[in-house]
Amino acid sequence: MEARALKQRMSRRYAVGVLGAGILMPALVRRVSAMAEPVDLNWKDLRPLPARGFSTGSVVNHSRLPERDYSDPRAYMVEKKYNGKLVRLPGYLVPLEFDRMGGTEFLLVPFVGACIHVPPPPPNQLVYLTTTDPYQMNAMFEPVYAIGVLNTVLAETDLADASYVMQGHRFEKVTFN
Repeated sequence: MEARALKQRMSRRYAVGVLGAGILMPALVRRVSAMAEPVDLNWKDLRPLPARGFSTGSVVNHSRLPERDYSDPRAYMVEKKYNGKLVRLPGYLVPLEFDRMGGTEFLLVPFVGACIHVPPPPPNQLVYLTTTDPYQMNAMFEPVYAIGVLNTVLAETDLADASYVMQGHRFEKVTFN
């Protein structure tokens, strides 16, 4: 019962935090994606200059759940110049909500194992990503290029907090030579 109550509380927090973006986002995604090519980003682009070089410095302890104490304000600093822009960002998908048809809620993370096997990266290095149509992953931590409209909105999930929210437009698979 306690886990269910926590999930409901987290869902309400998220709903309150991005309600306006959720209502307007589908129309915005269609309008923006029809007008422009995505801006190619890397993870460092999501950290403003004063936040670059910041590290949690935490030691990984595999005998307990990852800790996520980000008392340093640089962990939450965001780059606002990409608000409302169609972007293309490489990363790995961590599913949050999924069924046999696929998932519609993910965390896009910068490296394999983030949020599951090691403490999560700072919030400004995580993207809460939603899609209208379910996306069927081939494997856990599938590498993709996520293309969608990015906004600086704090999203709280059971695994980690993300300083960015993306309404996913499409995914491109990453291939390695």
